[in-house]
Amino acid sequence: MSGTPLRVAFAGLAHSHPYTDAANVRALGAEVVGVHDADTAAAGEFAARFGGVVVASLEELAVLRPDLVIATPRPHEVAPFLRSLGGGVAPVFANKVIAATASQLAEVDRALAASSVAVGTSSVLRFAPALSGLAAQIAPFLQTLDDVLALRVHAQHDNAGFRVPARSWQDDPQQGGGTAVTVGVHAWEMVDVLLPGAALVSGSGWTRVRRGSSTVSEDAAGIDGLLRVPGAQRDVPVQALVTGTPGPDAYTLEVVTAEGIRALALDVDDANTELGFHGLIRALLDAAAHGATVAPWTSARAVVANTIHAADIARGQA
Repeated sequence: MSGTPLRVAFAGLAHSHPYTDAANVRALGAEVVGVHDADTAAAGEFAARFGGVVVASLEELAVLRPDLVIATPRPHEVAPFLRSLGGGVAPVFANKVIAATASQLAEVDRALAASSVAVGTSSVLRFAPALSGLAAQIAPFLQTLDDVLALRVHAQHDNAGFRVPARSWQDDPQQGGGTAVTVGVHAWEMVDVLLPGAALVSGSGWTRVRRGSSTVSEDAAGIDGLLRVPGAQRDVPVQALVTGTPGPDAYTLEVVTAEGIRALALDVDDANTELGFHGLIRALLDAAAHGATVAPWTSARAVVANTIHAADIARGQA
């Protein structure tokens, strides 16, 4: 970056992502100008670490005139945050999970319908370099959409962190979505990168809880479903596996095309680069310089809807 550093404000510190985001904001030459969170102690520690001032409200955050707001609210804060931020000037990017249930999604829709600013949301995996590379590999098959025959996707992230007291809402299906949503959004983001706008239209599924687990959601969930892809003559079969079992992260994809299988396993050892954290912030800063955001709601909504629908199918609630 050159010239005057872009000004970035943080609205909410509900989980770990804003901390990684702030480190990348600074590494890329932008400035953290302020932070707001209901937990004032956490906000103070964040400001001491990354810079900026602690403010008591979103309205005070807007007074700082940021070029970009990165929002990470708790579930009950999402709609109020979006309503407040949507009346401002700066583009807003909401870290996952923006909605964990169909009713939360409807509330987000209502809040964003009145928004006067650009609002986006996505999993960081959208910006994983290897995933972008795979998307480029299968792009020729999208010229004839029916040449993509099937997909299989797996997202694994240990759900132990969702069960600590401060973050237990993430494990609650009715609040933060549980494993099927909180981890599942990564699976459906990967699917959307390869088949933009694809909608999960039907399927069957299952969930499992491992012996001795304290989760109130699930440790594993899976579905066999059908994706309706814009412009395709037939639906594309998809198998999705979402796990929160102990062990390292894993994000894998297999795409069956008319000319063979294309496979991907993301490198989880350099998460900041290879899982897209750095790429997300770089893209956000580039967009914010023009008053825009990445993964705008008009396209991102499909990922959120697919994630919720898949979780409902797996839980037998669809």
